[in-house]
Amino acid sequence: MQVTVTGRNIELTPALKDYLTDKLQRSQKHFDLDLSAMALLSVAKNPSVARNQTAEVTIKLNGSIIRGEESTENMYASIDLVADKIERQLRKYKTRYFHKGNKSKGRNGHAIVDMGGHIDHGPGDESEDSFSPKIVRSKKFMLKPMSAEEACKQMDLLGHDFFMFINDDTNQVNTVYHRRDSNYGLIEPEA
Repeated sequence: MQVTVTGRNIELTPALKDYLTDKLQRSQKHFDLDLSAMALLSVAKNPSVARNQTAEVTIKLNGSIIRGEESTENMYASIDLVADKIERQLRKYKTRYFHKGNKSKGRNGHAIVDMGGHIDHGPGDESEDSFSPKIVRSKKFMLKPMSAEEACKQMDLLGHDFFMFINDDTNQVNTVYHRRDSNYGLIEPEA
């Protein structure tokens, strides 16, 4: 596995990089092809944040993204937790998407993945996991042109975790969401 490590507010020692690479290498055993991972190790400088050492890992695999993030008081513990999470997600990805050679594809040629990262193979899918998530509610609403800041206000007024809107600057559908650090995030389509 090829691992690219970057750091934010932390000195990336060779020992830390090697530890992360060794931990992530366990996940490689689930695949014949060589995986490529991007990792970000960061330390929050805010003294009020108890779990200030975060390890994030992202792996792109056949059009899907496997991502994990864990924060603790110790970077090595964060690496352990995120490596375990990535290994579980990759194992689940392989058993659900490639179970008995079944490669379920959506209209765009990619596996159908819901917002929680779960895969829906359609009716009759019986993977090793007995639970198969499905859409249980559908909702339609008018998208209004507004700024990202106005969308954040609307989201807070509604008490939602995310809010879709038409960005009045770009005239494209965007989504704002609450981040774990109490800030907001903006999702925009790539051109």
